[in-house]
Amino acid sequence: MISAVVVSYRSQSLAARALESLRVDAAETGLALETIAVVNSADPEEARALASAADRVVIPGRNLGFAGGLNAGLEVARGEILVLANPDVVVRAGTLAALAAEARGTLVAAGPTLFLDERETLHLPPAEEPHPFELARRRLAGAGAGAVFRRFGRARRAAEGAERRETRPATALSGAFVAVSRRTLERIGTFDEGYALYFEENDWQRRLRRAGGRLARVGEARVVHRYNQSARLEPLAASWFAASERRYFETHFPARGPRALEVLAAAASARAAGTSALAPLANGVLSFGATSAAVALSPVSDFGAFALDLHASGGSWQPPEDVRRGFGGASWYARAVDLDTLEIVAEGVL
Repeated sequence: MISAVVVSYRSQSLAARALESLRVDAAETGLALETIAVVNSADPEEARALASAADRVVIPGRNLGFAGGLNAGLEVARGEILVLANPDVVVRAGTLAALAAEARGTLVAAGPTLFLDERETLHLPPAEEPHPFELARRRLAGAGAGAVFRRFGRARRAAEGAERRETRPATALSGAFVAVSRRTLERIGTFDEGYALYFEENDWQRRLRRAGGRLARVGEARVVHRYNQSARLEPLAASWFAASERRYFETHFPARGPRALEVLAAAASARAAGTSALAPLANGVLSFGATSAAVALSPVSDFGAFALDLHASGGSWQPPEDVRRGFGGASWYARAVDLDTLEIVAEGVL
């Protein structure tokens, strides 16, 4: 049996849809599934709303954080395969079967190919292991139009592999949706609840890899991930991110991590002070002159995280309507990359 744990925080509509998509996928492939909703908001209305959507609802009575919510769900889970999920996901057909097949071994964690939009045109590139070297790359990023987009090559190769439905080894998996076996969880242990939000999956996955385990991104598993739909409603999310990031780097890289964070912060401040903001895009449309282009869409101006559309054409591009609705009034950033020269040819604010 598969046990799916979905942690919800003021996200009952999203969580209900995620749970429904899990049930549909399991039914279509004949898999035994139990669904567990953990209500971190302590809101009785959210608990009541999810009572009919999940087989079991866990109500801690306070916000345990994502790590604590996962642990609370795992305490009552009965399955031999454990699926751990954000509320803002939608599972496509065949996903549970593909992930379960990969995760059945000991010391394996499996994640799906992730998309930002319902039509699966915007690839979410594979997560990368947080490392001082990665912080150095972020420090060097952020150059303007006409420069090489540093992470574009890796993201493009990953998206092309995903379109071929390849399964590939990974250095990190998004915490939005991960499958592990009970044997693996028993070997590595539960999630560190010292991480209020963010980096809890990175900490757990690093422990897995240090124990000789492996991570896999499964091409046949497809999940739509509505980025940041819960965290953007929480005023403390940014401070929790900063605290969790520092905890992770101090724990796993005590000699280099804190210094790398300081250098990154100083570079970000200098860049913000010395560069002008990107211009708003007229009518929310990104126009470019390249005959073949890919478009990166990001919630942050330095494109430290982004989704990638490999097939922009016609000299203009705009986000799918379902993605635009999810912006929630926040600014997002678009960048077009010429697929022949790999140069940035247009960018702006949506």
